[in-house]
Amino acid sequence: MEHPGRRPPFDVYFPAPGQAAPQRVSHLRPGQVVLAAGAQADTAYDTLAFDDHGPRWANLALRRMLADLNARGLPFQYQPADLESPAALMAWWQENGLLDCSYRELSWRGPGDWLLTRIDLPQPGVLGWDGPRPFGH
Repeated sequence: MEHPGRRPPFDVYFPAPGQAAPQRVSHLRPGQVVLAAGAQADTAYDTLAFDDHGPRWANLALRRMLADLNARGLPFQYQPADLESPAALMAWWQENGLLDCSYRELSWRGPGDWLLTRIDLPQPGVLGWDGPRPFGH
């Protein structure tokens, strides 16, 4: 996970062995935010519909929905292969002043082995961050 502008050390929560992963914002499907609950092998899914017109990084309805899920305490699953994952969008919106709060990111280290990291607002000059950039850069 790369978060330029955020000052380490990050606030990380390590669960007790065997503790189930919390409900989380997993990924996006066309017109749907996918919520997941449980471990990787027995994950249960639920979906929330959103108006999926235009680029997702510019979608106000999606941004409001993800901000609401964040306010409800749901973490965002780290998806390194998906440049438009909910976690990537949250980070970009922070970096561009469109999201003014921290969020939590859930990462898997192996089967049943997860952790939560709080991602705070970026600060210019920290870890080489020099300010907002176009989406995907």
